[in-house]
Amino acid sequence: MYLTATNRLEIRKFESSDVKTLMPILSDPDVMEYSSKGPLSEAQTAEFIDWCTHSYDELGYGQWAVIEKPSGRLIGYCGLSRTTVDGCDEVEIGYRLAKDRWGMGLATDAARAALDYGFEACNLESVVAIVAQNHAASIHILEKLGFSNFIETRYAGWDVRLYRLTRSDWKPD
Repeated sequence: MYLTATNRLEIRKFESSDVKTLMPILSDPDVMEYSSKGPLSEAQTAEFIDWCTHSYDELGYGQWAVIEKPSGRLIGYCGLSRTTVDGCDEVEIGYRLAKDRWGMGLATDAARAALDYGFEACNLESVVAIVAQNHAASIHILEKLGFSNFIETRYAGWDVRLYRLTRSDWKPD
């Protein structure tokens, strides 16, 4: 069952059977270059999916499977998760796509759908984005989504930009 969709993508909850398909994406050092956890093993990918399913039950949102409509292929994840930044509880947008799907606007599409879900279905007041200061591609995606102001801080041992988008500033397409 799909939570939401765009013209090119379907977004659904992860299932335990997704481990084998997601693992090659999350074990790719290029995909995970800016992840505080680095590339994941198969067991770590299974733990990630388990964490996602608990988040759905507990919070009503989480990181979701991103499915490319034409091929039906799982190409990564995108969604919302709880995190703590500078001692404050936040809801963070996150995304990772297979390297062969970079540069096509798919991460922007998926993130827009996730933000829409967060602001509309979950009534979130704000969502943050945490991005490494030199991650130009992700910064570009965030700017296209309407994230504009940021502060610099430390997160998981990294120097990062912390962006915030409020429900009142959200402009879905």
